[in-house]
Amino acid sequence: MNTQLADRAAVDVLQLGGWLASELAEALPPRFRLLPAWQQPDPFAYAAAHGADVRAILTHSRCLPVDDRLLPVLPRLELVLNLSAGAEAVDAEALAARGIPFLTGSGANAVDVAELAFGMLLAISRDLLRGDRQVRQEQWPGLTPVVGRVAGRRLGIVGMGAIGKEIARRAQAFDMHVAYYARRPVAGDWRFVGDLLQLAREADFLVLALPGGPATRHLVDAAILDALGPEGYLVNVARGSVVDEKALIAALQQGRIAGAALDVFEHEPQVPAALRETDRVLLLPHRGGVTRDAFRDVAKLTVDRLLAHFPAS
Repeated sequence: MNTQLADRAAVDVLQLGGWLASELAEALPPRFRLLPAWQQPDPFAYAAAHGADVRAILTHSRCLPVDDRLLPVLPRLELVLNLSAGAEAVDAEALAARGIPFLTGSGANAVDVAELAFGMLLAISRDLLRGDRQVRQEQWPGLTPVVGRVAGRRLGIVGMGAIGKEIARRAQAFDMHVAYYARRPVAGDWRFVGDLLQLAREADFLVLALPGGPATRHLVDAAILDALGPEGYLVNVARGSVVDEKALIAALQQGRIAGAALDVFEHEPQVPAALRETDRVLLLPHRGGVTRDAFRDVAKLTVDRLLAHFPAS
């Protein structure tokens, strides 16, 4: 193949985040040229400088939003892949208006996020972290705090996509009573509740597993937390924006809910001191899908999608 034909066969891929960068570089054929905008001091200027040849975007972060500012400098763009399940950094409507396919990694790490969600549920309800600290500090309690069992309790899941379904399956193994709130009913043995406020009233544990973005911002507010009540727990493995963080802090301080387990926060990586300083909250650094297995599956899915859209001949 001469140089001119080789240039036409090449596929320039703009990377807007560093997640799985080395894995993708190793797995993709040499004709895919990965352009690391996330490493540049001015990602937009870098994208504009290389934009004439960019045919695909890989993203997972807010390094550079895929929107009406970026799209005009990428005239050959054919495909946008979001490695994660969310889409906050992508203007899907702007892509649709240009006929550019947009795919997310939804489902690729569903098992991993569900495992963490259920682990968090167990840890916060059984007060596991405080017990661990007491033993390490040689402060064996004279009277061990009495907590409730998880088996047989009522679980409300907000969002019944791939992650929500995996959480529900694990809950059934604990003989929990599972109900859920979503845009529409889904197939399964779980009870659909079309009113989030009603679901919160009925739940001992309210687990959030839905996308972020403007449509779900502060969906869980003071009214939902009050409905969950002083014996209820909130578990969030969705996006921090889904919860009104100020309302959550007030509910915790005033004892209007029993506790919370949070893997995501409204203004990551900043976490309010009021959350960091209470034993009634379990805090994790947005690690729901962070397993070797999930990384392997997401990388394979991304490579497969690129190869399918840009065949070698």
